[in-house]
Amino acid sequence: MTKNLLLIFTILTFISCGNQSDKMIYETKGGEFASQPGNFIADFPTEPSYSAIDNQIGLDKFQIHLFRSTLGPNKIFSIEYNDYPEHMIKSMTDEQIYSQGVTNFSNKMAEMFKLEFQESIEQHGLDGQYFVLNLKQNAIDKGINGHIQGKLFRKGNRVYTITYMGQNDKNVDTFMKSFRLIK
Repeated sequence: MTKNLLLIFTILTFISCGNQSDKMIYETKGGEFASQPGNFIADFPTEPSYSAIDNQIGLDKFQIHLFRSTLGPNKIFSIEYNDYPEHMIKSMTDEQIYSQGVTNFSNKMAEMFKLEFQESIEQHGLDGQYFVLNLKQNAIDKGINGHIQGKLFRKGNRVYTITYMGQNDKNVDTFMKSFRLIK
């Protein structure tokens, strides 16, 4: 009886824990991938993995939700979003958020990449910012190939960052243009 009870508890524990990725991302009937909690759909070239990273700014704690799909080590497709505490983001305009987001991303990649281009965009009813980072000469001299394309969108206190990092690939435009919110 004790063994059966222990077995039942073990099975229930595995069922209730499950794979967090399964709850966060799923394949649609059309072959794209969607996230109900993330409220988005995108055409990743392969099934994305999911991870959550704890983040803190001052006393405010929040998570960064990251969905990543790869086609080898040199082609990375990703979508991340964070729900900023309302008091942090409500006083900022979309343009300020996009400008700060592009600057922060560029600074994070500054050792090997430089910001080459950015412009305001509209995609599937969302206003946003598109940007491109290209390799610096020191990275090219080391034989590294590739670039970064990115888009930023804001919906309420949530900010989405859609990026591709790597060498040219036929799936990039489809992925970048497919991002949209679930209605």
